[in-house]
Amino acid sequence: MNEEKKLNLPQSLLLLLLIILSVAVCIRLKTGGPMIGLFASWIFIYLFCVAVRIPYSKVVDGAFEAIRMVVPTLCLLMAIGVMIGTWLQSGTIATIIAWGLKMINPAWLLPLTLLFCSLLSLVTGTSYGSVGSAGVAMMAIGNAMGINPGMVAGAVICGAMFGDKLSPLSDTTNLAPAVAGAKLGDHIRSMLWTTLPTYVITLIIFTVLGFSQTAGDYTTGNISTYVDALNNEFHLGFFTMIPAILIIVLLLCKVNAISALGISSFSAGFVSFFVQHDTLQSIIRTAYNGYSTAIEEPVLQSILNRGGMGSMLQYVAIICFAVGMGGMLEKLGVLDHILNAIVKRINSDGSMILATLITGYITSLISCSQPMAHVLTGRLMAPIFKERKVAPEILSRCLEDSGTLAGPMIPWHGYGVYMAGTLGVAWAAFFPYLFLLYLTPIFSIFYGFTGISIKHVDDTAATK
Repeated sequence: MNEEKKLNLPQSLLLLLLIILSVAVCIRLKTGGPMIGLFASWIFIYLFCVAVRIPYSKVVDGAFEAIRMVVPTLCLLMAIGVMIGTWLQSGTIATIIAWGLKMINPAWLLPLTLLFCSLLSLVTGTSYGSVGSAGVAMMAIGNAMGINPGMVAGAVICGAMFGDKLSPLSDTTNLAPAVAGAKLGDHIRSMLWTTLPTYVITLIIFTVLGFSQTAGDYTTGNISTYVDALNNEFHLGFFTMIPAILIIVLLLCKVNAISALGISSFSAGFVSFFVQHDTLQSIIRTAYNGYSTAIEEPVLQSILNRGGMGSMLQYVAIICFAVGMGGMLEKLGVLDHILNAIVKRINSDGSMILATLITGYITSLISCSQPMAHVLTGRLMAPIFKERKVAPEILSRCLEDSGTLAGPMIPWHGYGVYMAGTLGVAWAAFFPYLFLLYLTPIFSIFYGFTGISIKHVDDTAATK
């Protein structure tokens, strides 16, 4: 019986408060980021287990079970680090920057970034792949143009999440209706109600921001100086673009993301060896430690001095501690207390949808995992949707509007960590520009309370 013991509501709230404070203090002091705060959460959980006599061995098993679910993400992060380093050394990034500076009007960079990342994510079904390929390229161009990197990262993330949310090839697009008991086609059509209007608004906002960024005293710097410096350090041309072309083709062919990144990195290594005339030793060193440029221009240094598997290890640690914490909190029953308190306040379709979205955010905040957020929220809310005879595709839409989109808005979530690490931009810098992610749940709540797009089913359909 002792094995089944869990924390009560006051104990759960106290534990959550301590965890939030520890993370907030580390972020506020700009010391160790959220990683040390999340590490401290494991200590707090251990002390609570000792105090209330709950076997810690059972609780920590929940952490390792949860971590196993995100191992692919951890591997993907390290593969991204290798790819960025090898792309830099091979001249791939330099070529993209040089071509982008010549071809793209800075005023249109933000909306073009949104559209490019949206299209790639939509046809490939992966936001990870879109951010790791198109996102990295657009960030490099934006930095060279002097565009606010937080804005560029925001456009990248909004575009990537749009495609990930709507693509029938996406894992979340298939998981959400499976959990809710909805058909995939009905699920996608239902999501159009909340996603398309917010996408149009987001596109307009980024267009306005793009023109405001390049107005007045804005200067692109000496573009010719940047291009000349890149040409002096690298041999630029078609061959240096092979790694970038290759990864896009592989993603379009539905090759596993880690495999695609690995193949692209190997091709970049060959380009470095045969085109840039780098040694095998320097290529391997760059794959782990990242690239270091000899260019003295500060703007180009900030773009080129990065990458490598080692640069991603801190992000791997954050995800491990965060996801592990979520697994332990679930074992302790912390989530159950909070979610049950939310469910008790449902008295209309609007409050039900609001409760579903809040639950999706809470499960994302604690579990740091999209699949876990979908499963936990769907499992809790599905009976209530059936009781109120609301179509299952409305539930699956809510799961996506919260659980899928919440990730980049949480600094220790796997998605938030991945975006910051891959794009080389602090979470606080891109968070204000995640317009698509903010607006979508607002539309969802509005529809819930007005009845717009809320489909009801008869008793027979509701019990299926």
